Amino acid sequence: MKKEKIRFISIAFLIAATALILDIFSSQFSFEVISKSYIGTNEEVIKTLEVSFPLWHQIIGLVKNFLYGLAAAIVITVFVSNEIEKNQREEKEKELKELSNAININVFDSLFKTIIPEEIFKAIKQDVIENKVVRRNAKWVFNFREQGGRVLCNQTTYYQLHNLSQASVDDPVRLDLDALGGDEYKVLLAECLNTSGETIVLYDISKPHEKKNIELKIDGNKLTVEYTVTIPPQSYVEYKTVYERSYPGDATDFQGTKVPVIGLEIIANFPEHYEFNISPVMSTPPKLILEQPNQKIYRVDGGILPRQGMVFSISKKKPTPEQQSLIFDN
Repeated sequence: MKKEKIRFISIAFLIAATALILDIFSSQFSFEVISKSYIGTNEEVIKTLEVSFPLWHQIIGLVKNFLYGLAAAIVITVFVSNEIEKNQREEKEKELKELSNAININVFDSLFKTIIPEEIFKAIKQDVIENKVVRRNAKWVFNFREQGGRVLCNQTTYYQLHNLSQASVDDPVRLDLDALGGDEYKVLLAECLNTSGETIVLYDISKPHEKKNIELKIDGNKLTVEYTVTIPPQSYVEYKTVYERSYPGDATDFQGTKVPVIGLEIIANFPEHYEFNISPVMSTPPKLILEQPNQKIYRVDGGILPRQGMVFSISKKKPTPEQQSLIFDN
């Protein structure tokens, strides 16, 4: 089809070139000026001059005008047919893609239903397969310190939320922060930026009156943070939340995710006479990549499914046998 279009365009240029040659050829010959006289309405004699071309000159003029029109008609026809063909091809590709997706989904459903129980497959399909967003480059940072006989935790949660679909996606964020025996949560910072660095959502405890597109609700010891972000297709936004709470000494808590996560780093900073441990509830086990007297860093290189996470604990170190013996001797 492409070769035929090129051939028609070439023919159109040849026809236009032929018309141009005839035009140049006919313009090089002289013409005859004829003087004519006729009597007007008031019986006066009126003389006029008329330009007379030979018959062959007039025929060439008709032929060249016809060729010009023919060349233009061919070019326009090729252009119109190309646009029609392009639109038809795009519609056909769209139909084939929709049909292919439908077939793939049905085949996928049928295949996995024979491998795993249907109830489990429905949960996986809803939470993973049909999920349009995924968190990447996530970080959970815990900074513990003692204050007034209590353990104060300043926690930062960061991640990029990527839209994997071909359409915009609304991401309603709801953080239910329950103290679970500790003090109330205090949100220090909640923000969301797009790829251009524009602030979409903002709450800064130092500037509470400048909050943007976010709601905070307090019910007893439970704090709820809510906001909704629209993510363009094949794009992402960056979330960052910083909040703090205190524990009356040793503490155990849970940190999880509502959507799949790919790539997670867990950083814990704590006083040297404390110890920090985690009990992961994840499809991909975290690796301890750094252990210092006052810091631990874990990394998850694989994926984490929705509602998975970890139970973490912070507690004072128990005396070693040598220390216990020293205390007993004293």
